[in-house]
Amino acid sequence: MDWDVIPQFLAGGLAIGAVYGLIGVGFSLIYNTSKVINFAQGEFVVYGGLATVSLTAASLPTAVAIPLSLAASVVLGGALQSLLSTARRGSNELTYIMTTIGVAIAMQGLAQHIWGTDFKTFALYSDGTIRLMGATVNYGTITTLLATSTVCALLWVFLYRTMIGKAMRACANDSRAAQTIGIRPRRMVLLAYVASAGIGGLAGILITPSQMMSYDNGVPLAIKGFTAAIVGGLANPFGAVVGGVVLGLLEGLGVGLISSDLQNAYAFLSLLVILLVRPQGLFGRAAAGSAR
Repeated sequence: MDWDVIPQFLAGGLAIGAVYGLIGVGFSLIYNTSKVINFAQGEFVVYGGLATVSLTAASLPTAVAIPLSLAASVVLGGALQSLLSTARRGSNELTYIMTTIGVAIAMQGLAQHIWGTDFKTFALYSDGTIRLMGATVNYGTITTLLATSTVCALLWVFLYRTMIGKAMRACANDSRAAQTIGIRPRRMVLLAYVASAGIGGLAGILITPSQMMSYDNGVPLAIKGFTAAIVGGLANPFGAVVGGVVLGLLEGLGVGLISSDLQNAYAFLSLLVILLVRPQGLFGRAAAGSAR
């Protein structure tokens, strides 16, 4: 085996891992505030990427197309939460989870109707590479890592340095107790859906220029984002980013050293291992009274 190529495989997995981490952040934010797993998260990624493709194809500057695509993702996130809020009182988390699956299927069909079945892309990153620790890293990877780091920094400031962010964390810890001091959990849940949709749309914008995007990419992206969240600890959005990077690195090594035909299987294998060995994730805490 030529060990000199391993740094290149790892570099290839960094960018895609950062994208998985961003998708995982969306899962974590919604789970924290509502205890719901939003399996429509992958569709926000698809719509963010394909909407930018359409807007740039309409001769809009990229600096205009990206904010418009993010705004569209945010609207979709708000619409999903509004739909879930119409469920009758007494519905449980399983009801909401199944609803998100139904919404994901509907969004996938609509995406096929709008954009067709071809893979699409748009130009975003400058050409060029740098050498780093024995690997050739392109500007797309650097931009994706910088964007992910910026999102993490802004999210930390929001959650720990703003009143709204602290209110969201309070709802995540105990929504009933938060309600007694004047916090409105429904608004915090809406904010979580809007934020997760915007972050998902950004992930789609980042991945489309390098990996291309199709209407049916939502399911595998959602699974990998969910795996990233599980690896990092589902209740920890920052752990989800670390989990995404870990998953991306493992995927890069697997594709390079084993087979690219098993690319989607590596996420499932990682998920199974984590669930068996450390079900609370790398940065999660075991539930009281659990066997682990």
